[in-house]
Amino acid sequence: MVASEEPIATPSRLKPVLIILWLLLISAPILESDSYRYAALLLIGTIFVWFKPNLGLLKRDWLANACIAWGAYALLRFLFGLIVDGEKGASDWLYAFPLFFPAVGIALYSSRKQIETVFAIYFPIALAALLISTDYRLILAGDDRISPLFHNNLIHGAIGCGFLMIGAFYWLLHAWETGQLARRSGSWIIAVATLIIALCLFNIYGSKAKGVWLSLVLVGPLMLASLLLYADRRRAALVGAVVVALIAAALFVGGDDIWRFAGPTYEATARIETEISAHGAWNAVADAIASKDTPESMNERLQLWANASEVIAQAPFFGAGNHWLTLWQSTTYASVPYTLLHNGYFEMLVRHGLFGIIVFAILATGMYSRVFAAWRARLISLSALLAYSMVTLFFLGTILSNSNNRLAIGESFFFVFSAVAFACGIMLKKREVRQDAGMISRDRKAA
Repeated sequence: MVASEEPIATPSRLKPVLIILWLLLISAPILESDSYRYAALLLIGTIFVWFKPNLGLLKRDWLANACIAWGAYALLRFLFGLIVDGEKGASDWLYAFPLFFPAVGIALYSSRKQIETVFAIYFPIALAALLISTDYRLILAGDDRISPLFHNNLIHGAIGCGFLMIGAFYWLLHAWETGQLARRSGSWIIAVATLIIALCLFNIYGSKAKGVWLSLVLVGPLMLASLLLYADRRRAALVGAVVVALIAAALFVGGDDIWRFAGPTYEATARIETEISAHGAWNAVADAIASKDTPESMNERLQLWANASEVIAQAPFFGAGNHWLTLWQSTTYASVPYTLLHNGYFEMLVRHGLFGIIVFAILATGMYSRVFAAWRARLISLSALLAYSMVTLFFLGTILSNSNNRLAIGESFFFVFSAVAFACGIMLKKREVRQDAGMISRDRKAA
C-alpha cells in the first residue's frame, strides 16, 4: 500500500525474490514459524548486494540512531547478564531486535514497487489457509475451542485472524480508494476480502479467545468510524453495512455461547473492581486468586501478574534484566507453572523497567508520526494509514492479556511497523530534496 514517486532500478530476476521474502516476513499471522527472521535478514542482505547506495538514506537520522542505540544497550545488557552473572533470562535477547529496524526500513523503501504484488498474493493465500484450516463443524457446535490457521496456540491463531481481518478490510478500501475496484480484478478483490473478513470473525468466535474479543470490541467501532473519512461515503457506508451485518449475524447465532465463555471472567473482574475500592488492589487480587469462582485461565494470569508486580517493585526504573527469573523464584505465586507473563507490558517492565517503556513509547510515537506525515504528503493512501493505525491498536490491546511481543506474530509485527515508518521517512526526505532542488532551479532561472 506504499506509493512511490520515482522508480527504483530493481533487476528483473530480483523481483520474485523480493516478493517471496516479503511474503515470508508477513507470514506469521497465517503460519507460526521463524521464517520471518530469516526473511528479514535476507532482505537486509539484498541492500548490500543490489541497493548499497541506499544504506546512506538514514544517515544522521535520529530515529534510526535511537533504534540502534537501544538495540546495542539491550544486547550488551543481555550479554553482561549472561557472561558475568550467568543469568540467561527468557528470550531477553529479543529486545535487541531494533538494531535491524532501520535496515529493514531501507529494504522496504528499496523494494516498495513490489508491495502491491505482495498483497495481491498474500490475501488469496490467507483465504486459502482459512478455508482449509477452519473447523466449521466444531465452531457451529459451540462446545469446544478451536485453533485457527496454523499456530501452536489457539490464542495466537485468533490474533492472526484479527490481523488478517483488519488487513483485508483496508486492502479492500485501498483498492477502492486507488480505483482498482473499477478494473477487471475489482470483483476478485471484493470477494477475497469479504470472505477473509467473514472467516476471520467466524474463527475468532470459535477460538473463545476473550482477549482477542475485547481487542476487537475496542478496534471494531473505530474501523467502522474510519469509513467516514472517505469522500465517497455511500460506498464506504455499504462496506460498513456488510461488516456490521456479519458481526450481527455472529452475535445472533453465538451470543449465548459467547456469554457462556466470557461471562464468568466478566463477573470475576467486576468482583475485583469492587474489592479494590474496599480492601486495596493487592488484597483484591489475592482474594480473587483464592476464590473458586475465578476462572482458571484468569486465576493463572492474576498469579503471573502478581509475581511480575513483585519483581518490578524491586527494580522499577531500569528493570531486573536477565536476573528477573531469579527474583521470580521468591515471589508469592512462584509455583505457577510457567513464566510467560501473558501481558506484553509486564514483559518489558520486568526486564527494562519504566526506562524501557518510555524508550519504546518514544520510538513508536516517532515512527507513527512519520507514517502520518507521509499520508499528509500524499505519499501513501488513507487506507494504508488506517490499516497501520488499527493493526497497531489491535496489537496493543492483545498484549494486555498475552505476551505476543515474545511470539513470532509480535516480532514480525514490530519489523513491519518499523519498516513502514522508516520507508515513509525516506520518501519524505526524498521529496524534500526534490522540492529544494526545484526551488534552486527556479531561483537560478529568475536570476
